Amino acid sequence: MQITDLPTPALLLDRQRLKNNIQKMGKKSKKLGVELRPHIKSHKSIIIAKMQRENGSQGITVSSLFEAKKFADAGFDDISYAVPLTRNKIQYVNQIRNDTKLTVLVDNPVVVDDLDNQDYSEKVPVLVKIDCGYHRSGVDPKSPEAIHLVKKIFDSDKLTFKGILTHAGHAYHATSIQEIQRIADDEQKIMVDFANRLKQERAELYPDVISIGSTPTISVTEEIPEEITEIRPGNYVFYDYTQGDLGTCQYVDCALTVATSVLSSFPTRLVLDAGATALSKDLGPTQISQGQYYGKIITDYDSMTFSDSIQITSLSQEHGKCLLIRYDDTPEAGDVLRILPNHSCLTANLFDFYYVIEKEKIIDRWKIERGHFTIPIEEDD
Repeated sequence: MQITDLPTPALLLDRQRLKNNIQKMGKKSKKLGVELRPHIKSHKSIIIAKMQRENGSQGITVSSLFEAKKFADAGFDDISYAVPLTRNKIQYVNQIRNDTKLTVLVDNPVVVDDLDNQDYSEKVPVLVKIDCGYHRSGVDPKSPEAIHLVKKIFDSDKLTFKGILTHAGHAYHATSIQEIQRIADDEQKIMVDFANRLKQERAELYPDVISIGSTPTISVTEEIPEEITEIRPGNYVFYDYTQGDLGTCQYVDCALTVATSVLSSFPTRLVLDAGATALSKDLGPTQISQGQYYGKIITDYDSMTFSDSIQITSLSQEHGKCLLIRYDDTPEAGDVLRILPNHSCLTANLFDFYYVIEKEKIIDRWKIERGHFTIPIEEDD
C-alpha cells in the first residue's frame, strides 16, 4: 500500500528513522554513564517503548494515570509518574501499584500529608520535583521549603524518599544551541547543588535518584556530572520541526509526518483536510526562525526539503488554510501532501494509529494508547 492510498489525514511513522533515533539515544545514555528512562507520553506506543527497552532504557516515564495503567498492563514494571500528584488520584495510584513499581512525584507538603493519610501494603516511592528555571511546577531548590519537603517525606513511615527530578522545559524557547547548552548546564548544576545541600543537612537525605532531561538539553549534552543518575528525554524518538529549528536534530532525523489531502485549490490559497484535530494548534516557539506556521509542507521527503511557496497560516477543527506565496506548480484538489508538524508529541496524541512506513510503503499499523483515566460509575439504589 502506498501513502496516497490512505484516507487522510493520516499519521506516518518512518520505521528506520525511528529506529535510528532510539539507538542513538540508547548509545548516548551509555556514553554519559546514566540510566535512560524515556518519557513515553511523546509516542504512547507499547511497541515503541519495547524498542526503547531493547536499546537500554531502564524503565519509563509517564505523564498520566492512563499511560501508567496501559503500560503496567503491558508488562512494564518500573514506571515514574512525572506529574505532581493530587489527592483525588491517590486511590487509583494504589490500584496501579498492584501491578507495577510506580514512583510518584510531589512538589508540596499538602500532597505528602494526603499520601500519609492512606494505608499501603508497602511504602510508596516518592520523587520531589525541583524547579530548575522553567517555573512551571517544582520547588525552589534554594528555599528552606525544599529541604523541609524532603525531610517530611524521609521521616514518613509510609513513604520512601527516592530522589529528585526536574525538567528544563524552557530549553524549547532558546534561540541558539549555546543557550540550550547553558540551560542544560544550569539544570545539572542546580540538581547537583541541591543534592549536596540535602547531604549537608543530613547525610541520609542524599537522593538515590537525580533525574534530569528534555530532548533539547540531552541532545546537546556530551558530558554530565557523575552525580546525575538518569535522563528522561521523550521527543527524540520522532523529533519535529521545532527540534530541527532549535538545532537539536537534523530535519532528516524527523520520523513523524502527517499526510493530508488538498480539499480546495484557489488562486491564492489551499484548503487541506488536516486541521487542528490532526496538527494541534501548537505554533512552536515564538522565536522560530522561519516564522510561526502550523507545520511545514514537505516537497522532498528524503532530503526533508520544505516548500517556500505554501504556508499553513490557520487551522479550524478539520481544515487547514494555506497561503500561496507563489503560484507556480500549485497543488490541485485531491493531491496528497506531507506535513512536518511543529510538535510531534501533541500531533501523535490526536491519532489512534501510526501508519508505519518503509521506503514510502505502508508496512504496518501501530496503536497509540491515548486517552484519560476513567472509572465506572455505579448507579444509586
